[in-house]
Amino acid sequence: MRRETDKEPFGGPTSHLRRSGRSDRPKRGVGFRWWMPSLAAFAVSAGLFVYLATSDAGAGWLKVRSADWWAITTALHLPYFVILLFLVGGLVERLGFFWRGRAPEPAGRLPVEYPTVCVQLPMFNERAVARRTIEAACAMNWPADRFSVQVLDDSTDEDTRRLVEDVCARVRLSTGVNCRVLHRDDRQGYKAGALEEGRKATDAEFLVIFDADFVPPRDFLIRTVPHFYLADGEPDARLALVQAQWGHLNHDESFLTLAQSLWVDDHHTLQMSWRSAVWRFVNFTGTGGVWRASAIEAAGGWRAASLVEDCELSFRHLFAGYRTKFVKEIVVPAELPATYTAYKRQQKRWTQGWVQLQRMHLATLLFRFQCSWLRRIHLIYHMCISWQWPAWAIWITLLPFLIYTDHWFGSLGIAVGASLYLLPASLWVVVAATVASLETKHTYSGSITPSTFLRRLGRIVPHTVINAGMLPHQFSAFLEGLFGPLHSEFERTPKTASVTPTSSDSGPGERPRPVARRAETGKTTDGVKIHWPYALTEASYVVSQFAWAVLFAADGLILPAIGAGFLAACVVYVGSSTVTMQAKLATSSTEAH
Repeated sequence: MRRETDKEPFGGPTSHLRRSGRSDRPKRGVGFRWWMPSLAAFAVSAGLFVYLATSDAGAGWLKVRSADWWAITTALHLPYFVILLFLVGGLVERLGFFWRGRAPEPAGRLPVEYPTVCVQLPMFNERAVARRTIEAACAMNWPADRFSVQVLDDSTDEDTRRLVEDVCARVRLSTGVNCRVLHRDDRQGYKAGALEEGRKATDAEFLVIFDADFVPPRDFLIRTVPHFYLADGEPDARLALVQAQWGHLNHDESFLTLAQSLWVDDHHTLQMSWRSAVWRFVNFTGTGGVWRASAIEAAGGWRAASLVEDCELSFRHLFAGYRTKFVKEIVVPAELPATYTAYKRQQKRWTQGWVQLQRMHLATLLFRFQCSWLRRIHLIYHMCISWQWPAWAIWITLLPFLIYTDHWFGSLGIAVGASLYLLPASLWVVVAATVASLETKHTYSGSITPSTFLRRLGRIVPHTVINAGMLPHQFSAFLEGLFGPLHSEFERTPKTASVTPTSSDSGPGERPRPVARRAETGKTTDGVKIHWPYALTEASYVVSQFAWAVLFAADGLILPAIGAGFLAACVVYVGSSTVTMQAKLATSSTEAH
Protein backbone atom coordinates (compact mmCIF):
# COMPACT_ATOMS: atom_id res chain seq x y z
CA MET A 1 0.00 0.00 0.00
CA ARG A 2 1.30 3.41 -0.91
CA ARG A 3 2.26 5.79 1.82
CA GLU A 4 0.88 9.29 2.02
CA THR A 5 4.04 10.89 0.66
CA ASP A 6 3.67 8.92 -2.58
CA LYS A 7 0.34 10.49 -3.41
CA GLU A 8 -0.38 13.72 -5.21
CA PRO A 9 -0.62 16.60 -4.56
CA PHE A 10 2.28 16.26 -2.14
CA GLY A 11 5.56 17.51 -3.45
CA GLY A 12 7.48 17.41 -0.19
CA PRO A 13 7.11 17.88 3.53
CA THR A 14 5.07 21.07 3.03
CA SER A 15 2.43 21.26 0.31
CA HIS A 16 0.35 24.21 -0.84
CA LEU A 17 -3.05 22.99 -2.05
CA ARG A 18 -5.12 25.16 -4.35
CA ARG A 19 -8.88 25.05 -4.60
CA SER A 20 -11.52 26.53 -6.80
CA GLY A 21 -15.26 26.90 -6.58
CA ARG A 22 -17.91 28.81 -4.74
CA SER A 23 -16.88 30.94 -1.80
CA ASP A 24 -18.34 30.10 1.61
CA ARG A 25 -18.31 33.71 2.77
CA PRO A 26 -21.69 34.78 4.13
CA LYS A 27 -23.66 37.05 1.82
CA ARG A 28 -25.27 40.22 3.05
CA GLY A 29 -29.03 39.90 2.79
CA VAL A 30 -31.62 42.58 2.20
CA GLY A 31 -34.91 43.23 3.94
CA PHE A 32 -35.40 40.76 6.77
CA ARG A 33 -32.37 40.26 9.03
CA TRP A 34 -31.81 37.35 11.38
CA TRP A 35 -31.69 39.57 14.49
CA MET A 36 -35.11 41.13 13.93
CA PRO A 37 -37.01 38.49 15.99
CA SER A 38 -34.76 39.33 18.94
CA LEU A 39 -35.59 43.00 18.53
CA ALA A 40 -39.29 42.12 18.38
CA ALA A 41 -39.02 40.07 21.59
CA PHE A 42 -37.48 43.02 23.40
CA ALA A 43 -40.14 45.37 22.03
CA VAL A 44 -42.89 43.04 23.27
CA SER A 45 -41.25 42.77 26.69
CA ALA A 46 -40.81 46.54 26.92
CA GLY A 47 -44.37 47.16 25.79
CA LEU A 48 -45.81 44.78 28.38
CA PHE A 49 -43.69 46.34 31.09
CA VAL A 50 -44.68 49.91 30.22
CA TYR A 51 -48.33 48.94 29.99
CA LEU A 52 -48.38 47.25 33.38
CA ALA A 53 -46.24 49.91 35.08
CA THR A 54 -48.37 52.84 33.88
CA SER A 55 -51.88 51.41 34.17
CA ASP A 56 -54.16 49.76 36.66
CA ALA A 57 -53.90 46.46 34.84
CA GLY A 58 -52.57 43.41 36.57
CA ALA A 59 -54.32 40.98 38.84
CA GLY A 60 -58.05 40.86 38.30
CA TRP A 61 -58.32 40.45 34.50
CA LEU A 62 -59.84 37.01 34.98
CA LYS A 63 -60.94 35.21 38.08
CA VAL A 64 -58.32 32.67 39.14
CA ARG A 65 -59.54 29.07 38.59
CA SER A 66 -62.29 30.15 36.18
CA ALA A 67 -62.60 28.27 32.88
CA ASP A 68 -61.30 31.23 30.90
CA TRP A 69 -58.38 31.63 33.30
CA TRP A 70 -57.41 27.95 32.90
CA ALA A 71 -57.63 28.17 29.10
CA ILE A 72 -55.61 31.38 28.72
CA THR A 73 -53.06 30.48 31.40
CA THR A 74 -52.45 27.05 29.88
CA ALA A 75 -52.05 28.50 26.38
CA LEU A 76 -49.55 31.10 27.60
CA HIS A 77 -47.50 28.31 29.19
CA LEU A 78 -46.80 26.60 25.84
CA PRO A 79 -43.08 27.61 25.83
CA TYR A 80 -42.71 26.17 29.33
CA PHE A 81 -44.34 22.90 28.28
CA VAL A 82 -41.74 22.64 25.50
CA ILE A 83 -39.03 23.15 28.12
CA LEU A 84 -40.55 20.38 30.24
CA LEU A 85 -40.41 18.01 27.26
CA PHE A 86 -36.70 18.71 26.86
CA LEU A 87 -36.14 18.15 30.59
CA VAL A 88 -38.02 14.84 30.49
CA GLY A 89 -35.99 13.73 27.46
CA GLY A 90 -32.80 14.62 29.29
CA LEU A 91 -33.81 12.67 32.40
CA VAL A 92 -34.64 9.61 30.28
CA GLU A 93 -31.12 9.65 28.84
CA ARG A 94 -29.38 10.18 32.16
CA LEU A 95 -31.35 7.64 34.16
CA GLY A 96 -31.40 5.28 31.18
CA PHE A 97 -27.61 5.22 31.38
CA PHE A 98 -27.93 2.73 34.25
CA TRP A 99 -29.92 0.42 31.97
CA ARG A 100 -27.86 0.78 28.80
CA GLY A 101 -24.53 2.52 28.45
CA ARG A 102 -22.90 1.97 31.80
CA ALA A 103 -21.25 -1.31 30.79
CA PRO A 104 -17.97 -0.99 28.85
CA GLU A 105 -18.17 -1.15 25.05
CA PRO A 106 -16.44 -4.37 23.88
CA ALA A 107 -13.74 -4.13 21.23
CA GLY A 108 -12.95 -6.64 18.53
CA ARG A 109 -9.62 -8.13 17.51
CA LEU A 110 -7.16 -6.42 15.20
CA PRO A 111 -6.18 -8.37 12.06
CA VAL A 112 -2.70 -9.81 11.73
CA GLU A 113 -1.73 -7.01 9.38
CA TYR A 114 -2.57 -3.72 11.06
CA PRO A 115 -4.64 -1.28 8.97
CA THR A 116 -3.18 1.98 7.77
CA VAL A 117 -3.98 5.03 9.89
CA CYS A 118 -3.67 8.73 9.09
CA VAL A 119 -3.93 11.28 11.91
CA GLN A 120 -5.31 14.65 10.81
CA LEU A 121 -4.60 17.77 12.87
CA PRO A 122 -6.60 20.73 11.51
CA MET A 123 -5.40 24.05 12.89
CA PHE A 124 -5.52 27.77 12.22
CA ASN A 125 -3.07 30.16 13.90
CA GLU A 126 -2.64 27.77 16.84
CA ARG A 127 0.79 28.97 17.94
CA ALA A 128 0.13 28.28 21.62
CA VAL A 129 -0.78 24.59 21.22
CA ALA A 130 0.57 23.43 17.85
CA ARG A 131 3.79 21.92 19.19
CA ARG A 132 2.02 20.05 21.97
CA THR A 133 -0.58 18.33 19.81
CA ILE A 134 1.82 17.48 16.96
CA GLU A 135 4.29 15.84 19.33
CA ALA A 136 1.54 13.90 21.12
CA ALA A 137 0.00 12.68 17.85
CA CYS A 138 3.34 11.49 16.51
CA ALA A 139 4.08 9.66 19.78
CA MET A 140 1.08 7.33 19.52
CA ASN A 141 1.84 3.63 19.31
CA TRP A 142 1.30 2.14 15.85
CA PRO A 143 3.57 0.44 13.29
CA ALA A 144 5.55 3.18 11.57
CA ASP A 145 4.97 1.80 8.08
CA ARG A 146 1.19 1.90 8.66
CA PHE A 147 1.06 5.34 10.25
CA SER A 148 1.14 8.93 9.01
CA VAL A 149 0.25 12.39 10.35
CA GLN A 150 -1.22 15.29 8.38
CA VAL A 151 -0.94 18.75 9.92
CA LEU A 152 -3.69 20.65 8.09
CA ASP A 153 -2.37 24.13 8.81
CA ASP A 154 -4.47 26.99 7.46
CA SER A 155 -2.54 29.57 9.47
CA THR A 156 -2.26 33.08 8.07
CA ASP A 157 0.35 34.09 10.66
CA GLU A 158 3.80 33.48 9.21
CA ASP A 159 5.43 32.87 12.61
CA THR A 160 2.90 30.12 13.33
CA ARG A 161 3.41 28.53 9.91
CA ARG A 162 7.17 28.42 10.45
CA LEU A 163 6.71 26.96 13.94
CA VAL A 164 4.48 24.19 12.61
CA GLU A 165 6.90 23.36 9.81
CA ASP A 166 9.87 23.31 12.19
CA VAL A 167 8.11 21.03 14.67
CA CYS A 168 7.03 18.60 11.95
CA ALA A 169 10.53 18.51 10.47
CA ARG A 170 12.09 17.85 13.86
CA VAL A 171 9.59 15.11 14.74
CA ARG A 172 9.98 13.50 11.35
CA LEU A 173 13.76 13.46 11.77
CA SER A 174 13.80 12.23 15.37
CA THR A 175 11.04 9.61 15.21
CA GLY A 176 10.76 8.59 11.58
CA VAL A 177 7.04 9.29 11.64
CA ASN A 178 5.65 10.39 8.28
CA CYS A 179 4.49 13.81 9.53
CA ARG A 180 3.61 16.26 6.76
CA VAL A 181 2.24 19.80 6.67
CA LEU A 182 -0.50 20.77 4.26
CA HIS A 183 -0.94 24.50 3.68
CA ARG A 184 -3.80 25.86 1.58
CA ASP A 185 -3.80 29.13 -0.34
CA ASP A 186 -7.20 30.03 1.14
CA ARG A 187 -9.59 28.84 3.84
CA GLN A 188 -12.49 27.86 1.62
CA GLY A 189 -14.63 25.45 3.60
CA TYR A 190 -12.68 26.25 6.78
CA LYS A 191 -12.08 23.11 8.87
CA ALA A 192 -14.27 20.90 6.67
CA GLY A 193 -12.40 22.07 3.59
CA ALA A 194 -9.04 21.28 5.15
CA LEU A 195 -10.19 17.81 6.25
CA GLU A 196 -11.56 17.06 2.79
CA GLU A 197 -8.30 18.10 1.12
CA GLY A 198 -6.38 15.94 3.54
CA ARG A 199 -8.73 12.98 3.01
CA LYS A 200 -8.20 13.11 -0.75
CA ALA A 201 -4.43 13.14 -0.22
CA THR A 202 -4.19 9.85 1.67
CA ASP A 203 -5.24 6.26 1.06
CA ALA A 204 -5.21 5.30 4.76
CA GLU A 205 -8.03 3.01 5.88
CA PHE A 206 -8.76 5.01 9.02
CA LEU A 207 -8.68 8.76 9.65
CA VAL A 208 -8.09 10.05 13.18
CA ILE A 209 -8.96 13.66 13.93
CA PHE A 210 -7.77 15.84 16.81
CA ASP A 211 -8.29 19.55 17.27
CA ALA A 212 -5.20 21.52 18.27
CA ASP A 213 -6.17 21.69 21.95
CA PHE A 214 -6.30 17.88 22.34
CA VAL A 215 -3.43 15.76 23.59
CA PRO A 216 -3.99 12.11 22.60
CA PRO A 217 -2.50 9.41 24.85
CA ARG A 218 0.04 6.99 23.43
CA ASP A 219 -2.33 4.01 23.45
CA PHE A 220 -5.22 5.82 21.72
CA LEU A 221 -4.97 3.94 18.42
CA ILE A 222 -4.32 0.56 20.04
CA ARG A 223 -7.56 0.98 22.02
CA THR A 224 -9.85 2.59 19.42
CA VAL A 225 -9.12 0.86 16.12
CA PRO A 226 -10.03 -2.67 17.40
CA HIS A 227 -13.64 -1.47 17.75
CA PHE A 228 -13.87 -1.49 13.95
CA TYR A 229 -13.37 -5.26 13.96
CA LEU A 230 -15.34 -8.24 15.16
CA ALA A 231 -14.12 -10.84 17.65
CA ASP A 232 -12.71 -12.98 14.81
CA GLY A 233 -10.75 -10.09 13.31
CA GLU A 234 -13.14 -9.48 10.42
CA PRO A 235 -14.03 -5.83 9.68
CA ASP A 236 -17.30 -4.44 11.05
CA ALA A 237 -17.96 -2.73 7.73
CA ARG A 238 -21.07 -0.77 8.80
CA LEU A 239 -19.35 0.92 11.75
CA ALA A 240 -18.24 4.33 10.49
CA LEU A 241 -17.00 6.10 13.63
CA VAL A 242 -15.56 5.44 17.07
CA GLN A 243 -15.80 8.53 19.27
CA ALA A 244 -13.71 8.83 22.45
CA GLN A 245 -14.55 10.82 25.57
CA TRP A 246 -13.19 14.31 26.13
CA GLY A 247 -10.96 14.71 29.16
CA HIS A 248 -9.83 17.96 30.78
CA LEU A 249 -6.41 19.52 31.20
CA ASN A 250 -7.68 22.56 33.10
CA HIS A 251 -11.05 21.68 34.63
CA ASP A 252 -10.28 23.32 37.98
CA GLU A 253 -8.61 26.43 36.57
CA SER A 254 -11.56 28.80 37.04
CA PHE A 255 -15.28 29.22 37.66
CA LEU A 256 -15.75 28.93 33.89
CA THR A 257 -13.80 25.71 33.40
CA LEU A 258 -15.55 24.07 36.36
CA ALA A 259 -18.90 24.76 34.71
CA GLN A 260 -17.71 23.38 31.37
CA SER A 261 -16.24 20.23 32.90
CA LEU A 262 -19.65 19.39 34.36
CA TRP A 263 -21.58 19.63 31.10
CA VAL A 264 -18.84 17.78 29.19
CA ASP A 265 -18.85 14.94 31.76
CA ASP A 266 -22.63 14.86 31.68
CA HIS A 267 -22.93 14.94 27.89
CA HIS A 268 -20.21 12.38 27.21
CA THR A 269 -20.38 9.95 30.12
CA LEU A 270 -24.18 9.81 30.32
CA GLN A 271 -25.86 11.05 27.14
CA MET A 272 -23.46 9.74 24.51
CA SER A 273 -22.94 6.40 26.25
CA TRP A 274 -26.71 5.86 26.40
CA ARG A 275 -27.29 6.94 22.81
CA SER A 276 -24.50 4.69 21.57
CA ALA A 277 -25.79 1.64 23.45
CA VAL A 278 -29.49 2.11 22.68
CA TRP A 279 -29.63 3.70 19.22
CA ARG A 280 -26.16 2.83 17.82
CA PHE A 281 -25.71 6.45 16.83
CA VAL A 282 -23.78 9.38 18.25
CA ASN A 283 -22.65 12.44 16.36
CA PHE A 284 -18.95 13.06 15.86
CA THR A 285 -17.83 15.83 18.23
CA GLY A 286 -15.29 17.20 15.77
CA THR A 287 -12.27 15.75 17.53
CA GLY A 288 -11.09 12.70 19.46
CA GLY A 289 -12.58 10.22 17.00
CA VAL A 290 -11.62 7.64 14.38
CA TRP A 291 -13.43 7.45 11.03
CA ARG A 292 -13.47 4.64 8.50
CA ALA A 293 -12.20 6.45 5.39
CA SER A 294 -14.37 4.44 2.99
CA ALA A 295 -17.48 5.43 4.97
CA ILE A 296 -16.67 9.14 4.60
CA GLU A 297 -16.18 8.60 0.89
CA ALA A 298 -19.50 6.75 0.61
CA ALA A 299 -21.35 9.52 2.48
CA GLY A 300 -20.06 12.21 0.13
CA GLY A 301 -17.04 13.54 2.03
CA TRP A 302 -16.72 16.60 4.23
CA ARG A 303 -18.95 19.60 3.51
CA ALA A 304 -18.84 23.13 4.88
CA ALA A 305 -22.56 23.77 4.50
CA SER A 306 -22.96 24.32 8.26
CA LEU A 307 -20.77 25.34 11.19
CA VAL A 308 -21.06 21.83 12.67
CA GLU A 309 -19.51 19.92 9.80
CA ASP A 310 -18.84 17.02 12.17
CA CYS A 311 -22.51 16.57 13.14
CA GLU A 312 -23.68 17.11 9.56
CA LEU A 313 -21.41 14.32 8.33
CA SER A 314 -22.63 12.09 11.17
CA PHE A 315 -26.27 12.43 10.15
CA ARG A 316 -25.43 11.70 6.52
CA HIS A 317 -23.89 8.45 7.74
CA LEU A 318 -27.00 7.70 9.76
CA PHE A 319 -29.19 8.18 6.69
CA ALA A 320 -26.82 5.96 4.68
CA GLY A 321 -27.27 3.07 7.13
CA TYR A 322 -24.00 3.28 9.07
CA ARG A 323 -23.55 2.95 12.82
CA THR A 324 -21.38 5.08 15.11
CA LYS A 325 -20.05 4.19 18.54
CA PHE A 326 -19.01 6.06 21.68
CA VAL A 327 -16.43 4.58 24.06
CA LYS A 328 -16.29 6.38 27.41
CA GLU A 329 -13.38 4.25 28.62
CA ILE A 330 -11.03 5.93 26.12
CA VAL A 331 -10.31 9.50 27.22
CA VAL A 332 -8.45 12.21 25.29
CA PRO A 333 -7.32 15.14 27.49
CA ALA A 334 -8.20 18.55 26.10
CA GLU A 335 -8.06 22.19 27.06
CA LEU A 336 -11.39 23.75 27.99
CA PRO A 337 -11.87 27.34 26.75
CA ALA A 338 -10.18 29.43 29.42
CA THR A 339 -11.84 32.78 28.66
CA TYR A 340 -15.44 33.84 28.27
CA THR A 341 -14.62 35.24 24.84
CA ALA A 342 -13.42 31.82 23.69
CA TYR A 343 -16.35 30.04 25.32
CA LYS A 344 -18.92 32.35 23.77
CA ARG A 345 -17.31 31.95 20.36
CA GLN A 346 -17.44 28.17 20.70
CA GLN A 347 -21.05 28.10 21.88
CA LYS A 348 -22.16 30.48 19.14
CA ARG A 349 -20.64 28.23 16.50
CA TRP A 350 -22.25 25.10 17.94
CA THR A 351 -25.74 26.49 18.52
CA GLN A 352 -25.83 28.29 15.18
CA GLY A 353 -24.45 25.24 13.41
CA TRP A 354 -26.98 22.80 14.87
CA VAL A 355 -29.83 24.97 13.61
CA GLN A 356 -28.21 25.12 10.18
CA LEU A 357 -28.04 21.33 10.25
CA GLN A 358 -31.79 21.20 10.93
CA ARG A 359 -32.42 23.37 7.89
CA MET A 360 -30.47 20.86 5.82
CA HIS A 361 -31.57 17.49 7.20
CA LEU A 362 -34.66 17.75 9.44
CA ALA A 363 -37.03 17.04 6.55
CA THR A 364 -35.10 13.87 5.73
CA LEU A 365 -35.25 12.75 9.34
CA LEU A 366 -38.98 13.47 9.59
CA PHE A 367 -40.24 12.03 6.32
CA ARG A 368 -37.65 9.98 4.41
CA PHE A 369 -35.39 8.17 6.87
CA GLN A 370 -36.67 4.66 7.61
CA CYS A 371 -36.66 3.72 11.30
CA SER A 372 -38.98 2.87 14.19
CA TRP A 373 -41.22 5.62 15.53
CA LEU A 374 -39.46 5.50 18.91
CA ARG A 375 -36.03 5.93 17.36
CA ARG A 376 -37.34 8.75 15.18
CA ILE A 377 -38.64 10.60 18.26
CA HIS A 378 -35.24 10.34 19.92
CA LEU A 379 -33.36 11.44 16.80
CA ILE A 380 -35.65 14.46 16.45
CA TYR A 381 -34.91 15.32 20.09
CA HIS A 382 -31.20 14.83 19.36
CA MET A 383 -31.17 17.05 16.27
CA CYS A 384 -33.47 19.73 17.68
CA ILE A 385 -31.98 20.10 21.18
CA SER A 386 -31.02 23.70 20.36
CA TRP A 387 -34.73 24.65 20.39
CA GLN A 388 -34.49 24.75 24.16
CA TRP A 389 -32.84 28.19 23.86
CA PRO A 390 -35.74 30.01 22.13
CA ALA A 391 -38.15 28.15 24.40
CA TRP A 392 -36.34 29.49 27.48
CA ALA A 393 -35.99 32.98 25.96
CA ILE A 394 -39.69 33.26 25.13
CA TRP A 395 -40.64 31.84 28.52
CA ILE A 396 -38.42 34.28 30.44
CA THR A 397 -39.93 37.12 28.40
CA LEU A 398 -43.52 36.01 29.19
CA LEU A 399 -43.16 34.92 32.78
CA PRO A 400 -42.97 38.37 34.47
CA PHE A 401 -46.13 39.43 32.64
CA LEU A 402 -47.89 36.21 33.71
CA ILE A 403 -46.84 36.67 37.32
CA TYR A 404 -47.92 40.30 37.44
CA THR A 405 -51.36 39.52 35.96
CA ASP A 406 -51.92 36.30 37.94
CA HIS A 407 -51.85 34.19 34.78
CA TRP A 408 -49.42 31.68 36.27
CA PHE A 409 -49.97 28.57 38.35
CA GLY A 410 -48.29 30.20 41.34
CA SER A 411 -51.67 31.90 41.80
CA LEU A 412 -52.92 28.55 43.07
CA GLY A 413 -50.46 28.67 45.96
CA ILE A 414 -46.76 28.89 46.74
CA ALA A 415 -46.40 25.10 46.88
CA VAL A 416 -47.93 24.69 43.44
CA GLY A 417 -45.74 27.43 41.96
CA ALA A 418 -42.54 26.06 43.49
CA SER A 419 -43.35 22.51 42.39
CA LEU A 420 -44.15 23.46 38.81
CA TYR A 421 -41.57 26.16 38.13
CA LEU A 422 -38.57 25.28 40.31
CA LEU A 423 -38.69 21.53 40.84
CA PRO A 424 -38.35 20.24 37.22
CA ALA A 425 -35.21 22.22 36.33
CA SER A 426 -33.71 21.68 39.80
CA LEU A 427 -34.36 17.94 39.60
CA TRP A 428 -32.78 17.79 36.15
CA VAL A 429 -29.59 19.59 37.12
CA VAL A 430 -29.17 17.68 40.41
CA VAL A 431 -29.69 14.28 38.73
CA ALA A 432 -27.35 15.13 35.86
CA ALA A 433 -24.62 16.53 38.13
CA THR A 434 -24.90 13.68 40.64
CA VAL A 435 -24.75 10.87 38.11
CA ALA A 436 -22.05 12.54 36.02
CA SER A 437 -19.91 13.18 39.11
CA LEU A 438 -20.22 9.55 40.23
CA GLU A 439 -19.91 7.83 36.85
CA THR A 440 -17.16 9.83 35.13
CA LYS A 441 -14.49 7.41 36.28
CA HIS A 442 -11.99 7.44 33.41
CA THR A 443 -11.38 11.18 33.08
CA TYR A 444 -9.87 11.95 36.47
CA SER A 445 -7.00 10.24 38.28
CA GLY A 446 -7.66 8.65 41.64
CA SER A 447 -10.79 7.15 43.11
CA ILE A 448 -14.00 8.99 44.00
CA THR A 449 -14.16 9.84 47.69
CA PRO A 450 -16.97 11.70 49.50
CA SER A 451 -14.93 14.91 49.40
CA THR A 452 -14.14 14.66 45.67
CA PHE A 453 -17.77 13.85 44.93
CA LEU A 454 -18.95 16.92 46.84
CA ARG A 455 -16.42 19.11 45.00
CA ARG A 456 -17.63 17.80 41.67
CA LEU A 457 -21.25 18.19 42.69
CA GLY A 458 -20.50 21.80 43.64
CA ARG A 459 -19.98 22.52 39.94
CA ILE A 460 -23.76 22.96 39.84
CA VAL A 461 -23.26 26.55 41.00
CA PRO A 462 -21.00 27.79 38.16
CA HIS A 463 -22.93 25.64 35.69
CA THR A 464 -26.23 27.30 36.66
CA VAL A 465 -24.86 30.84 36.76
CA ILE A 466 -23.06 30.64 33.42
CA ASN A 467 -25.90 28.87 31.60
CA ALA A 468 -28.35 31.50 32.84
CA GLY A 469 -25.93 34.23 31.77
CA MET A 470 -25.54 32.70 28.30
CA LEU A 471 -29.27 32.66 27.49
CA PRO A 472 -29.46 35.85 25.35
CA HIS A 473 -26.22 34.91 23.60
CA GLN A 474 -27.50 31.43 22.75
CA PHE A 475 -30.86 32.79 21.66
CA SER A 476 -29.07 35.11 19.24
CA ALA A 477 -26.98 32.21 17.90
CA PHE A 478 -30.16 30.19 17.37
CA LEU A 479 -31.78 33.02 15.41
CA GLU A 480 -28.68 33.51 13.28
CA GLY A 481 -28.63 29.80 12.51
CA LEU A 482 -32.34 29.79 11.62
CA PHE A 483 -32.56 33.00 9.58
CA GLY A 484 -28.94 33.77 8.68
CA PRO A 485 -26.84 32.34 5.83
CA LEU A 486 -25.85 28.68 5.84
CA HIS A 487 -22.29 29.36 4.74
CA SER A 488 -21.21 31.39 7.75
CA GLU A 489 -17.73 32.32 8.91
CA PHE A 490 -16.06 29.63 11.02
CA GLU A 491 -14.63 31.45 14.05
CA ARG A 492 -12.07 29.28 15.79
CA THR A 493 -11.96 28.92 19.57
CA PRO A 494 -8.75 30.56 20.92
CA LYS A 495 -6.47 28.31 22.98
CA THR A 496 -3.95 29.27 25.66
CA ALA A 497 -1.98 26.06 26.45
CA SER A 498 -2.00 26.99 30.12
CA VAL A 499 -1.41 23.35 31.10
CA THR A 500 -0.05 20.22 29.50
CA PRO A 501 -0.19 16.57 30.61
CA THR A 502 2.82 14.85 32.03
CA SER A 503 3.35 11.35 33.33
CA SER A 504 6.51 12.10 35.24
CA ASP A 505 4.74 12.35 38.57
CA SER A 506 1.94 9.86 37.95
CA GLY A 507 1.77 6.64 39.87
CA PRO A 508 1.20 3.19 38.34
CA GLY A 509 -2.11 2.98 36.55
CA GLU A 510 -2.86 6.68 36.95
CA ARG A 511 -3.72 8.98 34.11
CA PRO A 512 -1.23 11.74 33.32
CA ARG A 513 -1.68 14.81 35.49
CA PRO A 514 -1.85 18.29 33.98
CA VAL A 515 0.79 20.79 35.02
CA ALA A 516 1.31 24.44 34.20
CA ARG A 517 3.42 25.20 31.17
CA ARG A 518 4.37 28.41 29.38
CA ALA A 519 2.85 28.68 25.93
CA GLU A 520 4.83 29.55 22.81
CA THR A 521 5.71 33.24 23.00
CA GLY A 522 5.04 35.71 20.25
CA LYS A 523 2.32 37.92 18.94
CA THR A 524 -1.31 36.95 19.39
CA THR A 525 -3.54 36.20 16.40
CA ASP A 526 -6.81 36.21 18.33
CA GLY A 527 -8.56 39.44 17.45
CA VAL A 528 -11.80 40.30 19.22
CA LYS A 529 -14.79 40.42 16.90
CA ILE A 530 -17.78 42.13 18.47
CA HIS A 531 -21.13 40.83 17.24
CA TRP A 532 -23.30 43.86 17.89
CA PRO A 533 -26.69 42.10 17.59
CA TYR A 534 -25.51 39.70 20.31
CA ALA A 535 -24.25 42.51 22.54
CA LEU A 536 -27.43 44.54 22.12
CA THR A 537 -29.59 41.49 22.85
CA GLU A 538 -27.69 40.89 26.07
CA ALA A 539 -27.98 44.55 27.07
CA SER A 540 -31.72 44.66 26.39
CA TYR A 541 -32.21 41.45 28.34
CA VAL A 542 -30.40 42.90 31.35
CA VAL A 543 -32.40 46.13 31.24
CA SER A 544 -35.65 44.20 30.92
CA GLN A 545 -34.97 41.85 33.83
CA PHE A 546 -33.74 44.61 36.13
CA ALA A 547 -36.83 46.67 35.29
CA TRP A 548 -39.11 43.77 36.16
CA ALA A 549 -37.18 43.22 39.39
CA VAL A 550 -37.80 46.84 40.40
CA LEU A 551 -41.50 46.61 39.52
CA PHE A 552 -41.93 43.36 41.44
CA ALA A 553 -40.12 44.76 44.47
CA ALA A 554 -42.28 47.90 44.45
CA ASP A 555 -45.40 45.74 44.54
CA GLY A 556 -44.09 43.51 47.31
CA LEU A 557 -43.47 40.48 45.05
CA ILE A 558 -40.12 39.65 46.61
CA LEU A 559 -39.46 36.18 45.19
CA PRO A 560 -40.17 37.19 41.56
CA ALA A 561 -37.99 40.28 42.13
CA ILE A 562 -35.13 38.10 43.32
CA GLY A 563 -35.55 35.78 40.34
CA ALA A 564 -35.51 38.57 37.78
CA GLY A 565 -32.56 40.22 39.48
CA PHE A 566 -30.65 36.93 39.51
CA LEU A 567 -31.15 36.37 35.76
CA ALA A 568 -29.99 39.91 34.98
CA ALA A 569 -26.98 39.56 37.29
CA CYS A 570 -25.91 36.31 35.58
CA VAL A 571 -25.82 38.01 32.18
CA VAL A 572 -23.93 40.97 33.64
CA TYR A 573 -21.43 38.60 35.24
CA VAL A 574 -20.74 36.71 31.99
CA GLY A 575 -20.56 39.94 29.99
CA SER A 576 -18.27 41.75 32.43
CA SER A 577 -16.04 38.69 32.76
CA THR A 578 -15.75 38.59 28.98
CA VAL A 579 -14.54 42.20 28.87
CA THR A 580 -12.20 41.80 31.86
CA MET A 581 -10.57 38.59 30.62
CA GLN A 582 -10.09 39.97 27.13
CA ALA A 583 -8.44 43.11 28.52
CA LYS A 584 -6.01 40.98 30.55
CA LEU A 585 -5.14 38.87 27.53
CA ALA A 586 -4.58 41.98 25.42
CA THR A 587 -2.26 43.40 28.07
CA SER A 588 -0.34 40.12 28.40
CA SER A 589 -0.02 39.83 24.63
CA THR A 590 1.31 43.38 24.35
CA GLU A 591 3.89 42.76 27.07
CA ALA A 592 5.00 39.49 25.47
CA HIS A 593 5.30 41.13 22.07
